[in-house]
Amino acid sequence: MSFLLMATTPNGSRKPMSWIASGMILFAACLSLYLLLSTWASPANHTRFEWFTIAGMPKVTAGILLDINTALMLVVVNVISFLVHAYSTAYMKDDEGYKKYFAFLGLFTFSMLGIIMADNLLIIFIFWELVGLSSYLLISHWYQKDSASKAAKKAFIVNRVGDAGFLIGLAILWVQFNTLDIEALKVLMQQSMLAEGQWASSLGHVLNADWLTIAGIALFLGAMGKSAQFPLQIWLPDAMEGPTPVSALIHAATMVAAGVFLMARIFVLLDIHALTFIATIGAITAFMGAVAALTQHDIKKVLAYSTISQLGYMLMGIGVGAYDAALFHLFTHAFFKACLFLAAGSVIYALHEFEHDTGLKFDAQDMRNMGGLRKKLPFTFLAYGVSSLALIGIPFFSGFLSKDALLSGAYAWADVMSGGGFSFYYLVPGLGFLTVVLTALYMFRQLLLVFFGDFRVISKHSDHSLNEVKEVPFVMKSALIILGIMSLGLVWSINPLDHSHSWFLGALKAPAILTPGFDIDWQPRLIELMFSNHIEVTLISITMIIIGALTGWYLYRPGSPYAKSYFDRKDTINKFQALSYNNWYLNEAYKLIIEKPLLWISNGLTSFEKRVIDRAIDSLAIGNVILAHLIGWIDRMVVDGFVNFSVFFAGRIGVMTKSLQGGKIQSYILIAVFGIVLMIFWIIW
Repeated sequence: MSFLLMATTPNGSRKPMSWIASGMILFAACLSLYLLLSTWASPANHTRFEWFTIAGMPKVTAGILLDINTALMLVVVNVISFLVHAYSTAYMKDDEGYKKYFAFLGLFTFSMLGIIMADNLLIIFIFWELVGLSSYLLISHWYQKDSASKAAKKAFIVNRVGDAGFLIGLAILWVQFNTLDIEALKVLMQQSMLAEGQWASSLGHVLNADWLTIAGIALFLGAMGKSAQFPLQIWLPDAMEGPTPVSALIHAATMVAAGVFLMARIFVLLDIHALTFIATIGAITAFMGAVAALTQHDIKKVLAYSTISQLGYMLMGIGVGAYDAALFHLFTHAFFKACLFLAAGSVIYALHEFEHDTGLKFDAQDMRNMGGLRKKLPFTFLAYGVSSLALIGIPFFSGFLSKDALLSGAYAWADVMSGGGFSFYYLVPGLGFLTVVLTALYMFRQLLLVFFGDFRVISKHSDHSLNEVKEVPFVMKSALIILGIMSLGLVWSINPLDHSHSWFLGALKAPAILTPGFDIDWQPRLIELMFSNHIEVTLISITMIIIGALTGWYLYRPGSPYAKSYFDRKDTINKFQALSYNNWYLNEAYKLIIEKPLLWISNGLTSFEKRVIDRAIDSLAIGNVILAHLIGWIDRMVVDGFVNFSVFFAGRIGVMTKSLQGGKIQSYILIAVFGIVLMIFWIIW
């Protein structure tokens, strides 16, 4: 309704209509809170109907699955969507595409809610594609900029690569189970009897466990695209070309979390091999994203790479069996990362206003132009600080609870999988702990560059002062207040130092794993080890945070030699910084491995077409023309000549013989007598 309202109303009433649209999202958020309370500690409410049938095939159903996971996700999407709507009324107030922007926000929210509530993987896929379309439309909001249109196309195409895997997974599940209904799939899994790599299914045919592994990994490919996991994470940093509130809604809180939510939905279908693959990719992505965030200059790109890293954490949690911890981090991250993006938007908004008022020209997103802003933007600084501490995982903040739950799960998983001895499996929690160090480093770096030291634009233009920078409007502050409160640990647990006391984790129960490859006591041992290693993991995590924070302070504190050299230079100074700044050269790798070979092949085929196929066609055409001329000459000279001669000959004969028809009887008698004489002579002869 919000989308239709903004799409159909005249442009002159766009401001009041945007508030009505925001009110609709607020109403949806209130409904979500009601649904959360009504489903708390209650069984899932599943309503389905027959969608369509094809002759000779099973019925395809569709419906709504409302369980505790759905209700919680509904609250996250609708609450953050409303806050972004309200925030955008001020942030986008002078934008020419104001009406279009709000219409697409409504379309995106609708699409995301469809993913959350659908009970069927096919319906999820339909809304999955709608989310991709909405993302494309919002990233390219300022389509006049070449960088924005390219970023939108890049996001769309990379996500289609992952979605090809999603489709393959759907096809395998349909062939194996004859249904894509999530609850029906769970029932069929429970009814199947485990054998050597196979199940004797109630469907009447044998199910091969290898196909289940392939289906799980194929569906994860879809999540890799949507949640920007290695090696498909290249689109997310470029997506920062869209308006900052879009980054908060889509590329931090909701859309990118859809992949994690999908993996949680199909958790019971994932076997040991698929889960190990997911855990490995998640850990690698978490580390790579954190490294890439270390040297970025753009305030939003730091947060974009941070999002990639945190999504890697979540999928690592799914892969190690810490189902509840992964969802816990999804929800806490949604709020503090949305707060970070909107706070970054407040900084950008304030600097754009400063730029407009003073007539100066500078990049309002480059952190090298910032500094000292805590003095004039104290409220924004407070919101930024609180959400940054939550992201880093400082005790008493929400990120501490969910991150430590994830790391405890990863550490326990490595113990269970390795049987107590050292093995490859410990690389997963190892990368997780290294990411903790890097997260503290790049976030302290960002805080110091943006809010501490001197305002570096003024140092270049001494005729202006920091006093000309103004705090953002109240409607933008109100969104930051709510999101900042949700970043506090007390909101999520009565004991902000222990995730085991979290009401959230108490509400979520990891579903029993039904796939082959697991011992009966695999899950119970994992849960037991998660609780027993909590203190050890917390101490290691806090140590890692201290190391990263001290390193960040030492390097980027105001007046430090490194900070001075950083502001003086324009480019990176060593190979590691270049590797980080260029995101592990993934774009270059794609150009080298995919783009250049494809261009070489296409150019070769183009050359082959021009030199061989086109020449052959041209030669054939010339031959056809020559043959046509030859046939034309034969037609004119031989065929037409014969016909014309026949006509001429018949005409001449007619002329010669018509004189014999004079009409005189005596002439006819004379000719007859002459003819008889000739016949007599012929017979005699």
